[in-house]
Amino acid sequence: MEDQNSKKYRHGWRNNYRQSMPVFEAWSKDLLFGVSDFYLWMRNRFRLPSLLVYPDFPSKKSTIRKIAKELGYRITNKPCDNPEVILYFEDVTFGNSAALTQKYPKAVVLNESCTDISKQNVDEIHQRIFGYCTIINPLTYSGVAVRKSDMNALHDGQTITCPLQSREDGSVYQVLIDNSVGAGMVVDFRVPVINYEVVLAYKKFKKESVRFTNLVSYSELHSHQTIFSSEELERIGQFCKAMGVQFCELDVLRNLTDGRIYIIDVNKTPYGPPAGLPKAAADAAILALTEAFKRLINSTKVSRK
Repeated sequence: MEDQNSKKYRHGWRNNYRQSMPVFEAWSKDLLFGVSDFYLWMRNRFRLPSLLVYPDFPSKKSTIRKIAKELGYRITNKPCDNPEVILYFEDVTFGNSAALTQKYPKAVVLNESCTDISKQNVDEIHQRIFGYCTIINPLTYSGVAVRKSDMNALHDGQTITCPLQSREDGSVYQVLIDNSVGAGMVVDFRVPVINYEVVLAYKKFKKESVRFTNLVSYSELHSHQTIFSSEELERIGQFCKAMGVQFCELDVLRNLTDGRIYIIDVNKTPYGPPAGLPKAAADAAILALTEAFKRLINSTKVSRK
């Protein structure tokens, strides 16, 4: 199987790495992963279950890498025989999972249908599931709003005053959500979802001046039932089904103006737990996510080719 973006990758014998990585560094990483494989083989009593993530190889900060470590799974982005789990893992706004489904036609490929996480698509599905959304027409809307790129993970939001004279190509325009908590701070909810069910929730506190960035002052771990109503949790699950994403983390805001929740981003290659979370809470979160991922594996009964 050829990589969808073969020019991006340097092909190692163990994994595929970014094309810019020096050859010696790629060889060193392969060697270290080889040693890790031997340890996992011993730990699993002479079995080496594989978690195939494709096409991107996840960093140490990624949630899936930490889950694989807890499970004792060999994680790789190089197609292999009989992977225990297959996850479409591509850090792009518009993707294509066809190479995976063609290689493993009888297998369950997690996230295979999640190929468009643009803000426009997220908002359209939000409208369908929740009955409301954030997108506004900046030419007719009156008041303060937000302009940001339609591409994911750019964190380039800017407050603007509408109406405008013209639109900016490649941008979306959204209602400014009041998620303030006082003292010049705002709170975002980071919500891991596995198999269409919310597992837990993080509160990420930021200074209002950097609300559209990743600069977190501190974070907290919470039970999702204390953050969202049962109806909201059900709608979040429906939203993820409509997005075709079984493994993700959502960025959610609650608007103080109307009390509603708004899903503003879908992260199908998530990093986590978030910055500013105490180690004990981060460890507890990874254990909870691992248990949920185990249930996902058991429920899908991934076929082997």
